[in-house]
Amino acid sequence: MIASVRAGLRAAASQPKLPLLVWGWYALLALVPILPVFSAWNAVLGPSTEAQKILRRFDISVYADLVQDSAASAMGSPLRGLIAALAVAAISSAFVFGGTVEVLGRGGEPGPFLQRFFSGGGRYFGRFLRLALVAAASALLAAGAVSAAVAGALSPLGGSEWEPARYLAAALTAAAALATAGLFLLALDYARIQVARDGSRGMLKAYLGGLGFTLRNLASVFGVAIAFALMLAALALAYLAYEANTPAAGSWGAIAALSIVMQAIVFGRVFLRVAMVGAERHLDLARRPAARPAPAGPSPGPTSPA
Repeated sequence: MIASVRAGLRAAASQPKLPLLVWGWYALLALVPILPVFSAWNAVLGPSTEAQKILRRFDISVYADLVQDSAASAMGSPLRGLIAALAVAAISSAFVFGGTVEVLGRGGEPGPFLQRFFSGGGRYFGRFLRLALVAAASALLAAGAVSAAVAGALSPLGGSEWEPARYLAAALTAAAALATAGLFLLALDYARIQVARDGSRGMLKAYLGGLGFTLRNLASVFGVAIAFALMLAALALAYLAYEANTPAAGSWGAIAALSIVMQAIVFGRVFLRVAMVGAERHLDLARRPAARPAPAGPSPGPTSPA
């Protein structure tokens, strides 16, 4: 497990163009909801002197007073843009994963980087998207079933005289549902990696294979995921520490500095995601036998001299 985590970090560091490209990809997608939000909020907040209070320190009551007469324009259009951007990001993740696996799998081979990325993204996009639909349906069904089972088992806590009992039961139910959904989503990664290795076309069979691999190597699979989750948590804590020890962004320079720090954190998250795919690929190569080559035909007999 530790070897896989190290291999994933090395793979991401050896391909710096890859996290940069993925970061730029999602930065462009983020402009879809950001521009309508900026336009709508600027129309509401720009002419008001009360907006200066929000610039120095965000106040939800002041913001609510400012936008109550323009709620539709301030929230409706940006919300639709956000939903559209999330949908596009979810669909394009299949393309990005295909390009990432292709680049990581052929990192030492010569050839243009962009050609390898877009070649892999295009080759696997349809299959990876179908795998994502299978995984999403499986995760929802499994998480719902586990949540119902755990809630039923913990139902006596709801009538307990101990006040925190119901909150504990709700937390355990939510944790069980999240762990189950995480299991099925991790299986999606390993199914995609195996499809890239053997070129299979049956997506249901491929997903069941990824799920089987995840269950057989449960400790290692979750160990890799938890290791990268801890790294992400460290990034989040670093950002919170910066926020807590930095004055409010009351000028354009401070806003620019905050934006740069935020994008650095986002790039760090993208780097860790690429590294996690590399770690999963390393674990898959170590624990699962390589795809069998196609059987060779009968060997030709000895040729007679001319």
